[in-house]
Amino acid sequence: MSRERAYLELQDGSVYPGVLACGGQVEGEVVFTTAMTGYGEVVTDASYAGQIVVMTFPEIGVYGVDPDALEAEAPRARALVVRELQEVPSHVSAREDLPGFLGRAGVPILAEVDTRALTRHLRTAGTMSGRITLAPRGAIEDADCQLVREMATKEPYWFCREGSGPRVAVVDFGLKHDILRQLRDAGARVLVLPPTSSAADVAAAEVDGVLLTNGPGDPSRMGEYAALARAVAERHATLGICLGHQLLALGYGARTFKLPFGHRGANHPVGHSDGRPGEVTSQNHGYAVDRESLQHTPLEVSEVHLNDGTVEGLRHKTRPVFSVQYHPEAGPGPWEARGTFGRFLRSLGGDA
Repeated sequence: MSRERAYLELQDGSVYPGVLACGGQVEGEVVFTTAMTGYGEVVTDASYAGQIVVMTFPEIGVYGVDPDALEAEAPRARALVVRELQEVPSHVSAREDLPGFLGRAGVPILAEVDTRALTRHLRTAGTMSGRITLAPRGAIEDADCQLVREMATKEPYWFCREGSGPRVAVVDFGLKHDILRQLRDAGARVLVLPPTSSAADVAAAEVDGVLLTNGPGDPSRMGEYAALARAVAERHATLGICLGHQLLALGYGARTFKLPFGHRGANHPVGHSDGRPGEVTSQNHGYAVDRESLQHTPLEVSEVHLNDGTVEGLRHKTRPVFSVQYHPEAGPGPWEARGTFGRFLRSLGGDA
């Protein structure tokens, strides 16, 4: 590993020294995740596009990279910041080491950083823009994380066409592959559509239901996608996940707001209003739906975050439409919420 001295410089002037393991100088929004495993899934999750991700677990890279476990073929995060980096993996499924995987894509790893102090600072000051640099130089502009079109598919494609299960259109705002795998494994036939699709495009696909995926960026700046979310929900049974959940709310007239430091990790507790047991969930979002703004919409709160009371789920009062803020597909994280996909397919008349 190169031992070139480098720094993580934050917008508020804070500087955290480290060494550059691969890649070069970059800028982005600095966020942290509390996931103890799954760094491969984290760096390939499009919701982290444009972000410098701080791993709070102290040792990263131990089990290398398994291509079959990734959420995309290539890294999506802008950079990774870690305490201890293991260059030589020790796991039967490892196909390459983490610095090699990220280095080939030009994604930097800044190692030997005091990630505990850095995370405590971000929890107090909030997420902010920053840069990995060889010499701190100040004057950092706000990061632009409106990257949906860059992360999403440009053309429709069938992920799974065989079988007799319900046909589901997945509108890709920056999807994770595990969403597609979960739908396929539950028996669905899965067509993936680009975010530039129109409601007419979705209707022409003659699907039984629509899933609106996760993705990067500030949902309040995505009016065209919010309009699409409402249009498809008025015509099809619909499930929204993460950004898709927020777009549904915006489409029906609600508002979103930025969380101080977001929910990112694999240990977030969620409670349900319908009597189902609470679940520990995987989450990755920096924005949430404003509960008060739902008052004059046809949506109602179905799930809440048990740590801070923020909205974690919505359901339409009269239509087969619901959404979740967390990631039921996990990747990484606990599998407790994967029943969400079966619940969605049952609303389409499937046997899941």
